[in-house]
Amino acid sequence: MTGLPHFGETMGLLAAFIFAWTSIFFTTAGRRVGVTTLNLLRLLGAVILLGSTQWLLFGDLWPEAPLASILWIGASGIVGLAIGDSALFRAFTIIGPRRGMLAMATAPVFTVLVAWALIDEALGLQAMVGIAVVMGGVMMAILGKDPGGGDFADPDRAMLRKGYLLAMVAAAGQGLGSAFVKIGMAGGAVEVAPLAATFVRMVFAWAAYWLFVLPRHDLRALLRPLRDRRGAGALALATFLGPYVSVYISILAIRYAEAGVAQVLLGTVPIFVLLPSWLVYRDRPTVMAGVGVVVAVFGGALLFLR
Repeated sequence: MTGLPHFGETMGLLAAFIFAWTSIFFTTAGRRVGVTTLNLLRLLGAVILLGSTQWLLFGDLWPEAPLASILWIGASGIVGLAIGDSALFRAFTIIGPRRGMLAMATAPVFTVLVAWALIDEALGLQAMVGIAVVMGGVMMAILGKDPGGGDFADPDRAMLRKGYLLAMVAAAGQGLGSAFVKIGMAGGAVEVAPLAATFVRMVFAWAAYWLFVLPRHDLRALLRPLRDRRGAGALALATFLGPYVSVYISILAIRYAEAGVAQVLLGTVPIFVLLPSWLVYRDRPTVMAGVGVVVAVFGGALLFLR
């Protein structure tokens, strides 16, 4: 497998492509069964799938690592997968996956800034230029006239502001989560393997979300929308492809490609999502919006290829 030319780079692009389509399935599920139900079952399904894989491959479930490392990794799951993804899926239902993933292009900015603040990673001229390019591309796409089309055509200003704000919360959550998990995986005497770290993140996210949400809701009422077969099917497919398949493929990308190159390729999701969003929701971007997406992704590349 490792003898294949550019195997890691191919896996990075494949992971981005799969997650672009996964965002479509999550949008469908969120609109039909509700974001709360989506998150409850997505996290539970991911815990079961990742835990089973961890057990089959390595014969254990929990990594032998210092408590501090586990807590950093767990915190990354709470802010990135519980809080961040909840905000992202809500944004998908309001402004669509195309606009939602555009705002997510700012996640590398948060990662770099948090890493600079917490672990003293260098923040040189290229990083500053990359941050400016990312934000400029996003602003270009957001501020330009972009009526969209189909299911997400001409949202009013209040809905746009709400949707983009939620997506920015998701980007901040992903950026913080990436920095936290990096600290947890390499900060102790024992390095935590990527798959084990992913499982720990998912367990903490699942536990936090369920402990916070269930006391506030009627579980039977939350599960009732699953009678919608299309919504339930989209949820099952998104859970399998998103936090399970694409996570594993992204681990392969990080393992077999240079770290910066892998992160750049994984960050091309906002570009890959343009086509499925157009095909499924008829949400066609303007030329200015499309250029803004490409510019933002290029800015992310400047941040990682340092």
